[in-house]
Amino acid sequence: MKILLIYPPITLWERYSSDIGHSGGRQIPLGVYYLASAVRKAGHEVRVIDGEARQMTVADVGREALAFGPDLVGISSTTVAFHRALETARTIKAGLPDIPTVIGGAHVTAVREAVLEFPEIDFAVFGEGEETLTELLDVLDAGGDLATVKGLAFRNGQGCRSTPNRPFIATLDSLPFPAYDLISDLRLYNPPPANYKRLPVANIITSRGCPNQCTFCGHSAFGRTLRQRSPENIADEIELLYRRHQVREIAFVDDTFTIGTGRIFELFRILRSRNIRFPWTCMSRINTVDEDALRFMKESGCWHISFGIESGNETILRTIRKMISLEAARAVVETCHRLGILTKGFFIVGHPGETEETIEETIRFALSIPLDDIIVTLNTPLPGTEQHRSAHEFGELLQGDWTKFNMWNPVFIPAGLTQGTLIKKHKEFYRRFYLRPRIVGRYAASFFSKTGPRRALSLIQSLPFLLGHGKRQMD
Repeated sequence: MKILLIYPPITLWERYSSDIGHSGGRQIPLGVYYLASAVRKAGHEVRVIDGEARQMTVADVGREALAFGPDLVGISSTTVAFHRALETARTIKAGLPDIPTVIGGAHVTAVREAVLEFPEIDFAVFGEGEETLTELLDVLDAGGDLATVKGLAFRNGQGCRSTPNRPFIATLDSLPFPAYDLISDLRLYNPPPANYKRLPVANIITSRGCPNQCTFCGHSAFGRTLRQRSPENIADEIELLYRRHQVREIAFVDDTFTIGTGRIFELFRILRSRNIRFPWTCMSRINTVDEDALRFMKESGCWHISFGIESGNETILRTIRKMISLEAARAVVETCHRLGILTKGFFIVGHPGETEETIEETIRFALSIPLDDIIVTLNTPLPGTEQHRSAHEFGELLQGDWTKFNMWNPVFIPAGLTQGTLIKKHKEFYRRFYLRPRIVGRYAASFFSKTGPRRALSLIQSLPFLLGHGKRQMD
């Protein structure tokens, strides 16, 4: 069969609702390319269209789809891109009315049966999609029974039906690597301006499942049981990227790359034996690293780590079950600073129980530790999270328009606060952090690097948000 997989077109404005989107960066949609490699391994012809990275319109995607003439179309969707996924499916159905359309992703997993209310969608895949999509293709090709495919929602004579959940893939090494050869140009992808040294950069994931209990995160797609790839398997993927695709930097995008640092030691021992060295970044968690691990990571090429800190108020941290302390966060960031590892802190404004005073505490805490960058989002209780289920207990959750659920619009208003207050404090947080001599100077110096002009353009375009002059979707 000819299979077309699509990451729907969504603009930077839709994703970020403001000029700050110009500094947001784009990453390879690994889920789509994992699906592509699994389907191709099963003997099918596959094409991928990344509408976001190629800055396409829905009409552009529709024209390419018709030209390819697929036997089935699969679309991956986040919550904020769901409206574009529907438009894409609708456009393709208009030209290819008999072709099955399948949708998957974390949003679909959380609201699987509601997705089938839209006639342009024939099937919804929930959970991990590689085995489910491959089995669906076999059943469709053979005219078999859809009910035998676990992890699938579909319509039948009685309405919509969901089959049982598919067990999570226990051995991630069994998956083929993402189909990188289907990417037309790796230069379409790059992290935010401060998050890379060399291009091209590839983002890879070395685990699935998160054992932590944060109330703002969903676990329905990959579960709570941590499953990690072996160091040998990760090294093989990196060698493929390094030698065949000339990738010169790696961004490890696991929720927490540093769970089990022994695996990191072994991975870089293998890479050294293969004469492969590169700068790299990762996402970590405060309570998973110590000075010895950080020192090894620095010596192995790590130059930037992102930590989820979320709040500067201990009561808020307990409410969201972050399970870290501010004292520990300060110590780890200071250790990274001393070792020469740059750090980014993730923070959220508008937690359950948040007040103007707790937001101010968070801003002051971020300014008091030697962070080099921050990402501040507005609390967005996504479908499938504990916060989405309990939002009404702590304030008002705006329902019905998924386009606003992009982390940059105030869709959840904690009791005692207003949309206007959240927007004001959000912008203030960025201004007070970035308009300081140490931060401005570091960014200015980075403009003289090889990738400096590209970095500078992104940052200049995002300045209206930082200076408070740019438009915003809900202003």
